[in-house]
Amino acid sequence: MRGRLTQAGLRATRQRLVILESLLVLPGHPTAEQVHRRVAAQSPTISLGTVYKALDSFVAAGLTRRVASAEGSSRRYDADCSEHHHLFCTATQEIIDYCDPQLDQLIREFFAERGLQNFQPHSFSLHITGVKNQG
Repeated sequence: MRGRLTQAGLRATRQRLVILESLLVLPGHPTAEQVHRRVAAQSPTISLGTVYKALDSFVAAGLTRRVASAEGSSRRYDADCSEHHHLFCTATQEIIDYCDPQLDQLIREFFAERGLQNFQPHSFSLHITGVKNQG
């Protein structure tokens, strides 16, 4: 954990270590509030503001990503920074990771063919909204 922080150019403070560890063990794509609840069980003096600041520094350093969720809801975070997409279920508010190399290749080919005026894409992540089938 300490190594991940220092490799990203961040000081490995006790607070950052506890926040990063919590982010990594919480299932799915937790909110800052969910991370804070887990952190507070171990370190009750860490404020929600500190958790937000740490998560923002993790995003800036490339240790985690912010994930779009429902309009007006809390920010969600994804500790998996590999290229993948997100399926957002409007019924359950669940965010599901989705990997499809064939889709990725189609997108790369599309932009290689068409290009984007004055823009060179390096990576991409789709956010697909729908309803998860039950069953």
